Formats: sequence, structure tokens, C-alpha cells
Amino acid sequence: MNHLKYSPAKAAALREHLLKAQVEPVVLDHFQRHPHLRSAALLVAQYWNDEADDAVHHRLLFSELETPDTDAAFRDQENDGVNFATPPGEERWEAEAQRYVFSWPDNREAIPLFAAFTREDCHQDMTPLESFTPYAIFRRTGTGLAIEVVGQMLRPWLDGVRPSWEQDV
Repeated sequence: MNHLKYSPAKAAALREHLLKAQVEPVVLDHFQRHPHLRSAALLVAQYWNDEADDAVHHRLLFSELETPDTDAAFRDQENDGVNFATPPGEERWEAEAQRYVFSWPDNREAIPLFAAFTREDCHQDMTPLESFTPYAIFRRTGTGLAIEVVGQMLRPWLDGVRPSWEQDV
């Protein structure tokens, strides 16, 4: 059986579609509700987490900076004074609490689309700083939103790979 679910070209097109259809609306909504936010980072990591050994997880971090400082965000998630100059309060809490609110196919499509962009040998007991890597930066512009894909393909042999549960079918 072929270990690829998608060709590299198809995987790239599907990644772009997922960013535009699922992530961009969430970022735009947060930018509209929180005018002080200037950017967001989509980060990905692959590790086993009670369901699938090849699940690809995500984090969406917002910031008042031009580019989110992921080190600062993960160092002290409760008191991130680097990404948020806004004093802690309801508005800041709401923006931070909404980091994970959108449908993400951890055990399905995220595997062939994003596994190649994740670090090797990560596990659920690692800190987010150790396991997650940036894939895309979303920036507020005068006319809407700019998306910059910053992810580096760390494991190209996984680009478009079938999830493990599909390989036995």
C-alpha cells in the first residue's frame, strides 16, 4: 500500500485551504473583537495524546506585537507581558482563552498536511516550547489580514503521509 495519502502539491493546496477556511476566520474574528491584537501564530506539534500516536496538534497564539513571541507566550502563559501590554483583565483573558477555539482535525487531515512541519520524537509531557513549531503568522493589515507561512519542512518524508489508522485499511 502507498504510504502517501496526498502528493506534495495536493498537500500544499489543502494546507492553504485549511488556513483560509478554518484558521483565518477565527483570527479575523479575534482581531475585530480585540483591536489591540496585531498578530497571531499558528503552531503545530505531533505527539501521542490518548487517541492517536501520530496526531498533529495546534496552538493559536495572539499578540499585540507585529510577530508573536512564542518563547514569551509559553514561558509564562498567565502573565505574558511581552505579547500583551494590555493589563490582565476580561478583554485580555477572552483573547487568550480563545487560542484553541476552532475545528482542527488532529487525528485526520492534520497528519498528512502538517506532520512534515513538526519536530521528531515529541510527546505529551514536553512543554509547548519544546514540542510546537510555528507554521503561519497572521498579521492585521489596513485592509484585513496578511498570512505568512513560516513553517519549515523538518520531515519531508511525512508530507502527505497517510495517518497510521488508514495504513492498515
